[in-house]
Amino acid sequence: MAIKRRVSGNVRPRPTKYNVRYYDIILDLGVNPETGKRKRIRFKADTADREEAEQMLIVKKAEYLQDELLMPSEMTVRSFLAEYMDDYVRVQDSAATVKCYQEVIDRYLNPEFGDIKLQNLKKSRVQQVYNSWRVKSTASTNPLSATTVHHINRVFKAALNVACELKYIKENPTLRVKIGKDSETEHMDVYTTEEIKKLMKCVEGTDMELPVALLFDCVMRRGELLGLCFEDINYEKGVVTIQHSWVESVDRKNPVLKDCKTDGSYRKIIVSKKTLELLKRQETYCRGICLNEGKRFTGKQRVVCKKDGTPYLPKSFYRKWARTLEKNELRYIKLHGTRHSAISWMLSQGVPLHIVQQRAGHQDPKITLSAYSHVAKDDAGRVAELLENKIFSDKNDTTDNLISIQIDDSNLS
Repeated sequence: MAIKRRVSGNVRPRPTKYNVRYYDIILDLGVNPETGKRKRIRFKADTADREEAEQMLIVKKAEYLQDELLMPSEMTVRSFLAEYMDDYVRVQDSAATVKCYQEVIDRYLNPEFGDIKLQNLKKSRVQQVYNSWRVKSTASTNPLSATTVHHINRVFKAALNVACELKYIKENPTLRVKIGKDSETEHMDVYTTEEIKKLMKCVEGTDMELPVALLFDCVMRRGELLGLCFEDINYEKGVVTIQHSWVESVDRKNPVLKDCKTDGSYRKIIVSKKTLELLKRQETYCRGICLNEGKRFTGKQRVVCKKDGTPYLPKSFYRKWARTLEKNELRYIKLHGTRHSAISWMLSQGVPLHIVQQRAGHQDPKITLSAYSHVAKDDAGRVAELLENKIFSDKNDTTDNLISIQIDDSNLS
């Protein structure tokens, strides 16, 4: 038999009835049978209007009777975010995700919201802070881009959704906040066709020749490149299977080999003959290392490795990339920029979108289009040139195709 709930209550002016600044709402829940003491709950009503305070009292009574009442809590946003990280993020997500979330919390959320009581966090305050970040960042004198604020909000929203599930708060104050868009789309730094050729020429015969070939041939992410094992290669079919990623740990000293995080990231790619030759040469080298050390070659050894056969730390390979560019006096782009460059090159050569999408490991073609809608500088005028030659000129055969989708592998040799 369900226990019937009973509640009474009253409102009290504070600090005095002659100088009212706010009201206390007192709920009387009866006598605690274990202690014999009356059980009362106090809420603060931020109003000097008695009628408003009494309306809030009615609401609190109804919430208690319907088992929807949030008990007053002194928990701050800072302490909740620490609990969220320990109980939900660290035990479920990858080290890279933990690192990313913690940086957002330490750099942006705690400085602005950390000392506010969780139950007192209002949407208006969140909106004010987001607006201020678009003018000046908490961590620097520069404004934050809309993309960065959206990323911060995703982290904050995910945490506060958990707070709602735990009944720490009733509503998520980050819902439907306005962030807007950047006036200009952030420029994506990519290599032109000539720069790609120059890069490959510079690394020819070095230990960076294979990594660069894989980055452009397989459109790999850094983790996928460093996580590739010899057992992932089918030499007979000329296929490389991308199914693992070498991701950083929180301390950045003990990376973890993980499966690809999405079905789209898992993919089989037919590679060029040049890349296949480099892979065979690298396997011969790694087999030699195992032979010299008296170890069995299992196929689980990493393709991209140091001279002694051990895997790179993700950060140390990034530094190796930067040194390679500096040594050869090449324009600096981020390592991930090779991925952008490869996709831009393919699109500029007329490769169908669905093929580029599959090669890049994107689940949704919209991601490919939105992120890589630009083309390399040296191909920017190709559409106008094609129209001139194929449509507006009488000298051309009208049966010619407007755009060829054939790929010449020699362009990336």
